[in-house]
Amino acid sequence: MISKHLPKNKSKFNRLRVEPKEFEKQLIWLKKNGFKSYFMNEISSDLPEKSVILTFDDGYKDNLINALPLLKKYGFKATIFIVCNRLDNNWASDKDLNKSSPELNAEKMLSDDDVKILLESGLIEIGSHTLNHVNLPKLSQEEQENELLASKNEIENKFNIRCESFAYPFGFYDQISLILAKKHYKFATTTQNDVLKSSYENNEIPRIMISGRSGMLNFILKIKKGRAR
Repeated sequence: MISKHLPKNKSKFNRLRVEPKEFEKQLIWLKKNGFKSYFMNEISSDLPEKSVILTFDDGYKDNLINALPLLKKYGFKATIFIVCNRLDNNWASDKDLNKSSPELNAEKMLSDDDVKILLESGLIEIGSHTLNHVNLPKLSQEEQENELLASKNEIENKFNIRCESFAYPFGFYDQISLILAKKHYKFATTTQNDVLKSSYENNEIPRIMISGRSGMLNFILKIKKGRAR
C-alpha cells in the first residue's frame, strides 16, 4: 500500500507530499511493470502478486485537480481518507508540538461536490479519517467512538456509499482505537512503514510512505523490496 499527497507547488511538507510530475513517473513505472490497483476495501488473500493500493489522507483539493487526471490517464484506482470537518476547522496541526500548521491550513480542501466528482469517476474509494483529525489516544472511549462512527455515518449518508475503510490520524492509536476500528470498519490503516502481509490484522494495516524527497530509484526499491517479502 502506498501513501501520498500531491501539492501544486514544492513545499516544506514534501516529506509526505509528491509533486504531480513525480506521481506520473511512478504510475508509468507501475503500469509498465504490470501492477494493478485496488481499493482499500478490496483487500483479500486472492489479490495477485503485483497489486498496489494508492492512498491519500485528509481530503485536499489537489486530489481532484492533480491526482484524478493522472489516475484516469493510467487506469489506476485510489482510496482517499477524508476528514469530515475539513472545511471549517484548523485541524492540520503538528502531531508532536500540537500547534497548527499555517501552510497546511491554507491548502484548499475537497468540497462535498468535489468528493461526488471523485466518486463518479469510479476510480476513487472514500474512507474516513475521523470527524476532526484528532489524536485518538488522547480521547475517552466515548469520544473515540464518536469520531469513528459519526464520520462513517456522515460519509455514508452524504454520499450514498458504504464507508468501510479508515485511517488513524497521524498514525496514532491505542487498544481502544483498534477495537473500535474493528467494530465499525472492514479495514483500518496505520502509518507503519511496511507492506501488507498475512500476519497483519485488518485493523492495523501498514503502508509504504512515498516521500517527495526520495526520487524514482527509492520508489522502485521500496516496491521491489515489498514484493520480495
